[in-house]
Amino acid sequence: MSTSYQIRHVSFDAKKGLLSDSCQQHHLSYTESRLLTLLLERQNKIVPKEELKNFAWEHTVVTDSSLTKSIAKIRQSLSTYFPNDEIIATVPRVGYRLDLEDTSISENKLEHEDETSTVLPNENNFGYQAQILSLKKLIFIIKQGLLILSIALLAYSGFNLFRKLPNDYRNYLNNDYSATDITENAFTHKIIKPKNITIPKKIKEIFAEKKCNCIFMIDKRDRHYSISYFNEDTKLGESYILDDKHLTSELHKIKIEGN
Repeated sequence: MSTSYQIRHVSFDAKKGLLSDSCQQHHLSYTESRLLTLLLERQNKIVPKEELKNFAWEHTVVTDSSLTKSIAKIRQSLSTYFPNDEIIATVPRVGYRLDLEDTSISENKLEHEDETSTVLPNENNFGYQAQILSLKKLIFIIKQGLLILSIALLAYSGFNLFRKLPNDYRNYLNNDYSATDITENAFTHKIIKPKNITIPKKIKEIFAEKKCNCIFMIDKRDRHYSISYFNEDTKLGESYILDDKHLTSELHKIKIEGN
């Protein structure tokens, strides 16, 4: 696919996303440049909306509204060079067509590019930078989601462990875990945690206030606590994932009562 086009007296550098003539120039975003490139390659032919979206927003699902806004921006840029012409025609409910008769396509291509290559973005182009930022945000969201999922699975495992835990449970603990008993107001609480985690004194005090003979399992990943409990009296339990900033207040809200 070519990288340089001549639209009458206007040059378009698809690699840089740059429209220019002897008097002025306009920069297009990465997606706008992709859209105009495809329309130029198919000039005087209708290009369906879906094909335009797939080409300009690779691997990203976008609405027709996003496409409409980008086409409008391209039209606005072209109108400074062709104030009396509607270069891009809308085909209702189908797509768009670039109406030109005297457009030339240069054979200049990117180094090592073949006929199936796509236009590469310019790193100084604002649209390209936006694509990179969106990708980084997506990766961050995926990592956070995986973190929450791992904590949830850990909590579920702990809960199922409590249901089968024998009285001499300490003999069955992994060497990386420790167990502590807290007795308060005739109730005994067993607290199981990784040895590398220190439980704040305030948290132990909140556990001691619970009116039950309970087993608590605690773990921590980054800024999140995984807390599971099993009430030995009622044979019921629950698991929670709590943010460390709100840990104390959320633990106070958990109501655990014995028989």
